Amino acid sequence: ILEIQGEFTAGESFVEAIGLDDATMDVEITANRGDLLSHAGVAREVASEGEGRVELSEIEGDPGIELSFERDAQEARRGPVGVRIDDADLCLRYLGAVIRSVKIGPSPAWLQQRLRGAGARPINNVVDATNFVMLELGQPLHAFDLNGLAGTSIVVRRVREDERSFTTLDGEKRKLTSDMLMICDAERPVAIGGVMGGLDSEVEDDTVDILLECALFDPKSIRSTRKALVMSTDASYRFERGVDPEGMELAMSRAVALIV
Repeated sequence: ILEIQGEFTAGESFVEAIGLDDATMDVEITANRGDLLSHAGVAREVASEGEGRVELSEIEGDPGIELSFERDAQEARRGPVGVRIDDADLCLRYLGAVIRSVKIGPSPAWLQQRLRGAGARPINNVVDATNFVMLELGQPLHAFDLNGLAGTSIVVRRVREDERSFTTLDGEKRKLTSDMLMICDAERPVAIGGVMGGLDSEVEDDTVDILLECALFDPKSIRSTRKALVMSTDASYRFERGVDPEGMELAMSRAVALIV
């Protein structure tokens, strides 16, 4: 028995209801074309041959929130959650957005259909938003349960000597090495940068406030970490091949619009 969430009508075609009737294009992407690991990237490639133009679809219910992004390192340490990058050679930029009073639940039917059509499993409205933007623009994002973080700061740094293991979202205890980049709160690591988040700060049904992360990591560092951990994720796959540094702010804005 397959349980699906959303608004459906009795007698409606199952294939149409979950979005499997959509046209699917299977594209083989070479390792040097990380810019094609998104719908927008493929669309740009097609448009460059004179076949139409690239336009992002409108987000249903978009509240029209305009985000401002702090580029000064000192100013970035202030605010609801300050950000400090200790290893700027491994993390070139880090954007964070705090969203409060979030109601966790199923995503709208159209969003679930889009994800299923791309081979992704809907989870909840927050995680689905980050996955949708990653598939659309090629920029991985991650959401933390803000109440699962200690203190009011995010520190991006390498593993310390006393940090030898870390439990990721999949419940696996991962062995860490000193060259790995971690996303940390005021006390401890909460994510393996560019690879996977931690179990203790996972967004769950009772989550109220979240911290949304959008970062730019060094591809060589991500590749080294992925190989050492013997694991690959959708995020690490894209970061290894390089993501568009100019697309980060758009990706964050799209994700926020989907969540709020």
